[in-house]
Amino acid sequence: MPIQSLAGPLVLAAIFLGGAVVHAASPRVALSVGAGVSTAYVFVYMLPELSEAGAAFVTATADRALPAPRLRVYGAALVGFLVFYGLENMVAGSGERKTHAEAGRESLRSVVFVHIGGFAAYVWLVSYLMVRGITNEPVPIVLFTVAMGLHFLGINHSLRREHGAAYDHIGRFVLAGAVLLGWLVATLTEVATPVIITGLGLVSGGVVMNSLLMELPTDQDRRFWPFALGAIGYAALLVMAH
Repeated sequence: MPIQSLAGPLVLAAIFLGGAVVHAASPRVALSVGAGVSTAYVFVYMLPELSEAGAAFVTATADRALPAPRLRVYGAALVGFLVFYGLENMVAGSGERKTHAEAGRESLRSVVFVHIGGFAAYVWLVSYLMVRGITNEPVPIVLFTVAMGLHFLGINHSLRREHGAAYDHIGRFVLAGAVLLGWLVATLTEVATPVIITGLGLVSGGVVMNSLLMELPTDQDRRFWPFALGAIGYAALLVMAH
């Protein structure tokens, strides 16, 4: 892969490295627009790609007699959706336990570790798929970077709000490193097609879940029109690009 493909991952990593500065410069309206954009990317670009990925998975595993192979990528999307819902539920539960004296520091540290670790795996996959696509068409790097960059703004905002200093001191560097590592692995190696297809499903489900979590936190924080305009405007760009 050409070194030019590093530009997108560098932008995505910079969003995490910016930490508090990026957090302060991301008003609620901008986060709603970003959630709409990333959601539109899934529905207009990634879901059609999932359909092609399902057919590719069937071809790649024809000699393995796997159950329902055409549905594997959609099952992976469901798993991605459930995993990030589970992570959010875990963090919400730990927040409630913080008010009780018996809540131990080690328990809270483990929650932070699992939460940030889950997102590190997620952004690694996103970065890898930025370089290695499933379809024969080249991945629109600029459009991908815009969508995932806005999506990562929301993740940065959410993790800093949840974990504060732990995220600023360690978490943001872990996520930035995961982005660059994903690019490096994609550049140097090619993972088996069935594994990549499964990863594509996981990312799709994760993007939908995380976008909804960012957009629907409380009744007071919802911003429907920025979310809708971000989704509609970005969907129009994708249609024109294809």
